[in-house]
Amino acid sequence: MAQCDPELLKYLVPFDKLPIGDRLKLAARIEYIQLAMDNHLYAKDTEQYILYLLEGKLDFCEQYLQPVILKSSDERAHYPLFSESEDQDTHVVAITDCKLLRVERDLFNLLIEKEIIVEDNKSRAPIGHVESSIYNEIVKAVETGTLQLPSLPEIALRVKKAIDTDVDIDDVVRIVEFDPAMAARLIQVANSPMTRGVDPINSIRDVIVRLGMKMTRNLVTTLAIKQLFKTRHSLLKQRMKKLYAHSIEIAAISYALATRIKKFDADELLLAGLIHDIGVIPVLAYIENTGLEIENEKEVDDIVAVLRSAVGNMVVKNWEFPVEMIAVVDNAENWYRDSGRPLDMADIVIVAQVYNLLQHKQLAQLPDIHKIPAFKKLFPEQHDPKFAMDVIEQAKQEVAEVKRLLSL
Repeated sequence: MAQCDPELLKYLVPFDKLPIGDRLKLAARIEYIQLAMDNHLYAKDTEQYILYLLEGKLDFCEQYLQPVILKSSDERAHYPLFSESEDQDTHVVAITDCKLLRVERDLFNLLIEKEIIVEDNKSRAPIGHVESSIYNEIVKAVETGTLQLPSLPEIALRVKKAIDTDVDIDDVVRIVEFDPAMAARLIQVANSPMTRGVDPINSIRDVIVRLGMKMTRNLVTTLAIKQLFKTRHSLLKQRMKKLYAHSIEIAAISYALATRIKKFDADELLLAGLIHDIGVIPVLAYIENTGLEIENEKEVDDIVAVLRSAVGNMVVKNWEFPVEMIAVVDNAENWYRDSGRPLDMADIVIVAQVYNLLQHKQLAQLPDIHKIPAFKKLFPEQHDPKFAMDVIEQAKQEVAEVKRLLSL
């Protein structure tokens, strides 16, 4: 089966609305077929596929009062030949030899049912053939079990499952106490300025009472995720260390912003900021496991930049995280994203990324802040960089404390 160029799918309706990762996944399953001149093609024979004309000319025959000729250069060729509800007698005849693209309709419908369509990120780096090939190999390796997507650590899975099924608080206490390291870290967080408790507490039961079930679940997940940022590959160790340092910085800034605007639970933004680049981990794992020859850091940067969102999308869906978290992974560096909806978690993580660039004086990468829709939503009355820096300066101590706790 010839490999379809994923870039082509950006121009075909309805694939143009798919996020980058799902266009890549579809590209791996697409087929090209030939229709010789004078041959007929009936809707009833192709109802399991979505078809497009790529080369040549087709005549839509008797179903229209006037003859309708479709050329591959026509705008109409960006749409499927036959709709899902097409009359079964509808058919076309090839005026010239034609090349068609076809994709399984069930596969596309499955993507929609799983809510894979989130928001198309126009600012992502273009996909080259190398990155496309690597992504397809990662998907294949995951499907065949030769490469595991990072799983939520066992403690996080057990706490999540328990709390999501409304178990008794004592059951959650037993689960957390079974992991002494997690219990110790959770007590530290509960006694920190993050939770604003007055009296010190020393038992997990008191921690859960203070935090509540939902915040306990989010914090256990956040604290457990640190163990995923590991690699044996000497070239990648420093990169993984930097990745975690960057992730906790974005998590801390996101948390601080959430405490100021009070529209979201700060612990949810903490987790969202931490996982915004989670897709980098499987990409690095693929490089490590396959022994892919990497000549320099720039080559790794290029691969990661293109694949981080698409692969991250796979990870958070595998973890059964809510769609809001998927939007975070999909759009963390989509500076000019405008969802057309009120402020959401992805907007806050985008602003946190901008703050991070400002703090590190990475001005070459910094977008024009007063043109960023997320910043306008977060602070409708203030659009200048000085105001942005004043906000983060006020939160400096809080950000430092959160980073310290996540580094333990």
